[in-house]
Amino acid sequence: MLLVAEGSGGHLIPALQTARALAEAGVRTRVWYALRTQTAPLTRTLAEDMKTSAVELDPLPISRTGGVLARLWQGGRLWRRAGRCFSAFAPDVVVGFGGWVSAPVVMAARRRGIGCLLHEQNVVMGRANRWLTPWVDRVAVSFRATQETLGGRASVVTGLPVRPRIGCVSRADGARQLALDPSRFTLLVLGGSQGSRTLNRLMTDLIPLLSMEERVAWQILHIGGAADAVALQAAYAAAGLTARAVPFVAAMEAAYAAADLVLSRSGASTVAELARCGLAAVLIPYPHANGHQRANARAVERVGGGFAIEEPDAAPARVLNALRRLAADAALRERMGAHIRQLDQPAAAERLRAAIVEVARTRNTRRDVAAVRQAQVAG
Repeated sequence: MLLVAEGSGGHLIPALQTARALAEAGVRTRVWYALRTQTAPLTRTLAEDMKTSAVELDPLPISRTGGVLARLWQGGRLWRRAGRCFSAFAPDVVVGFGGWVSAPVVMAARRRGIGCLLHEQNVVMGRANRWLTPWVDRVAVSFRATQETLGGRASVVTGLPVRPRIGCVSRADGARQLALDPSRFTLLVLGGSQGSRTLNRLMTDLIPLLSMEERVAWQILHIGGAADAVALQAAYAAAGLTARAVPFVAAMEAAYAAADLVLSRSGASTVAELARCGLAAVLIPYPHANGHQRANARAVERVGGGFAIEEPDAAPARVLNALRRLAADAALRERMGAHIRQLDQPAAAERLRAAIVEVARTRNTRRDVAAVRQAQVAG
């Protein structure tokens, strides 16, 4: 199997977990993931445990002016590279996990008669997956609402594979790993695998609004990305807050385990991990990218698993009021945690593996039938 993913955590994490599930079943698997020059170190960290099968594609600098031409050029390179890979590796199925990198590889596979499957992480399908859907054998989705938009196309609800240790670490161990106090109320601020400048600015503006009691009682773990971590730490220290502002946490299982409440973007992998851990959240969806995160946040809000606040409405006072309501009411946090668990799909990697294997079997059966018919005609 060949799995292809964009280099962000939201695409790469489910691809790596699916590759792991396939490898456990004895299926020879490779992962291609796209690097961006801005996030290459982070992407390599996410993929480091798959060194034997993960292949990084060349860094692609994305700019507002040259992005389209750069992608077309890189797409042509990927098409040719995929052809060489198919000759040497001969995958039974190519699986696209979204992002621009999937399109040329999946289409090259289709041209060669190789089985193709897509995995969509978000409620709203991304542009690449929408464009590719008519050309593939099957689409696997993370949310039932996504399946309902596909009409009669072959699809299956698998859920989104998350890292296996998510939800398996005790609060005490998680706090110890991150040098936090397990006895204190802990707010986790999470902007996705690359951090969020918007959430970073929001927290900087929100700090002066905290009461003295909150500054004493609260403990904050803020995963803010490389650009802002130092400034955030200084802002927290100046306000007398017990806080850790860090660029990135590889052991996210520890961060979730230590947290009582989460303030976060609403990327699909983040939502899946919150559901696995049963953590109540205040979600501020990224407003661009076709509204993917907005739909994810609404899915959480519909099941009662958290509060969603649109970015234009996310004034510091409003966000703080939502945080205060949840911080003061442990029973409400517990109820919301139970509700968000409704979105959890514990066997997502295994379901996705089964869907991939089924595509391979169907394709191989068709080839066998075609070979028999050809032999009969020749005879």
